[in-house]
Amino acid sequence: MKRDDLRKLIRLVEESEIDELEIRRWGRTIRIVKNGSRSATVVPAGRESVVEVPAAPRAQSPEEPAASPYHEVKSPMVGTFYRAPSPEAPPFVEVGHHVRVGQALCILEAMKLMNELQAEVGGVVRAIHVDNGAPVEYGQTLFSIELA
Repeated sequence: MKRDDLRKLIRLVEESEIDELEIRRWGRTIRIVKNGSRSATVVPAGRESVVEVPAAPRAQSPEEPAASPYHEVKSPMVGTFYRAPSPEAPPFVEVGHHVRVGQALCILEAMKLMNELQAEVGGVVRAIHVDNGAPVEYGQTLFSIELA
């Protein structure tokens, strides 16, 4: 990756609410991670590069809504949401299903790559907020899970 492209990605992470960005291409991985007040650094680890950038202070407004009683699973990327591994297959999960940590919830397609999204918490699926085949944005809520 060219230095100018890497600088643009670092700037994107610094100026957004993204805490971490990982890109894998042609056998190489680049990770950009916000980490406290450290300055941006690149640390090679084999074929992987980690870039740490300072976290931007987040403004808290009194109008922020109260926390949801459920864990919200948000989209880690822009892409297309699929509830099943193929058109003929049953959905990974339905409302009311119990899920465990690491269980597949859906597939997010981005740039012709299928990315399986896994549960970060165990519990009961209380809502699926996106229709099958719908486009999703970064940070959009996909599922609400009641913690077990």
